[in-house]
Amino acid sequence: MSKLCIIGFDDNKVIKDFIRLHVENLSGEKVFLNNYYPYYKEGGRLIGRFYSLAPIRQKLSKLLPYFLFHRLVERTRFSPAGVKDALGGYTEKHQVDVILAEFGNTGANVAPIAKELNIPLVVHFHGHDAHRKPMLTDELLAKYRFMFEYASSVLGVSKHMINTLQELGCPENKLIYNPYGPRKSFYDIQPQYGPTLLSVGRFTDIKANHLVVMAFKEALKSVPNAHLLMIGDGELLETCKTLAQVWGIDDRVTFTGAIPHQEIAEHFVHSCCFVQHSVTPSYGDAEGTPNTILEAAAAALPVISTRHAGIKDVVVENETGFLVDELDVQGMAQHMVHLLQNPERCREMGQTARKHIQNNYSSEMHIERLQIAIDAARQSH
Repeated sequence: MSKLCIIGFDDNKVIKDFIRLHVENLSGEKVFLNNYYPYYKEGGRLIGRFYSLAPIRQKLSKLLPYFLFHRLVERTRFSPAGVKDALGGYTEKHQVDVILAEFGNTGANVAPIAKELNIPLVVHFHGHDAHRKPMLTDELLAKYRFMFEYASSVLGVSKHMINTLQELGCPENKLIYNPYGPRKSFYDIQPQYGPTLLSVGRFTDIKANHLVVMAFKEALKSVPNAHLLMIGDGELLETCKTLAQVWGIDDRVTFTGAIPHQEIAEHFVHSCCFVQHSVTPSYGDAEGTPNTILEAAAAALPVISTRHAGIKDVVVENETGFLVDELDVQGMAQHMVHLLQNPERCREMGQTARKHIQNNYSSEMHIERLQIAIDAARQSH
């Protein structure tokens, strides 16, 4: 039976929610390769050691002394020819008829091999792979152009990303806008809209968590009983903790660090809104459509965020939340004060947000669009 091969799935680390969604919900038989080019693995094993289009390689590995095998075969295993041989043997063994590459850089490395093997390719971009300038070297951009030409479909999670991919050279007729959808469990949450602001996400440049702390410091002047709960880990966590201490507000801010996803729901219950101050760093990165914002809206919390990338696709200004320009800390603080002082407004906006997400951003819609792209790729070959 023919199978879909998903490349980018990693079973040795925390699995990104969107990849888990694809793994669990796309139809038909599936196989998975994790890790990065050229070190693709199947279940923790390098495929180059177990698959080949030339069976003689596998026989040599058993018959030759190790030093001879290493000299004659092993050192070429991770060359372009070696990766093509291993991936060819793997896809032949598993009767793979479509490859889904998670992230653009994965697709860029796989595209020449997929073309030589005559296997259709679908590529799903998710964020930094479209926007982070230092990553988009001339070499990678050349690979992208080859990939855009060969791939059957290229999917992106925000309208901003779709525009960027078109600017990078992807034909418009191959592009598919495919935002994520929150898990259904978030629709069961019933917030109490207490005086707590909730922020969930990695502490990193693009999320500018320190600007949320800065805005909260200003909001406390009007709502001194407010509380900020920040969930997540990352390189900016210590900076944010230090700022809270320096400003004397560390008794009003709780940093939980990273916690299991199933434990996050209870924190939505006690919050009045969700806050995130995403920005475009100097090196040009951008969000896709943040899953945390989709989840917050599904949980019936209004969102305070920035007019950044896919966020402005999801948040309906003044109806499901408030948006400010990037770096507008005072504007964010004013919206914090407004919602902290008006729990009924939080409830009204939150219920509107929940309906908006249910009608426009379900995970079923996300999977359906991707499944249509995969089925079309099969039919085109």
